[in-house]
Amino acid sequence: MQEVFDLLDKFGVYHIATVDKDGKPHVRPFGSKMILDGKFYISCSLPKNVYDQLAANGATEISACGQGMEWLRICATAQEVTDTAEKQKVFSNSIYAAADSPMKREINDVAFFALTNVTATLHGKEPKEFKW
Repeated sequence: MQEVFDLLDKFGVYHIATVDKDGKPHVRPFGSKMILDGKFYISCSLPKNVYDQLAANGATEISACGQGMEWLRICATAQEVTDTAEKQKVFSNSIYAAADSPMKREINDVAFFALTNVTATLHGKEPKEFKW
């Protein structure tokens, strides 16, 4: 998990794919991510279509490219964090809670998703697969 997180950091912006209620795909750049208590989280501010899509259908893929021909694909299920205590803990450790952050938000203006059933594949010179 940590190695995948570090690769996303190294690659910078990643792209997340979702589907809408009509089954149409949508891809957008993303950047928020964190690991806390053994879980890998992504987040978005509200209201956004990406929230509606992930909440309705958590099946998602993430893609990021590095230098040269190295790239990462993550297939996962995004499960919304609805437990109040867990959401508070994740929020408190997020960029959204930092007083000096340009991303500063209130807790009810942000949604967090834990990635589960993850298969991440690094493609390139030395292909590697990660699962959690």
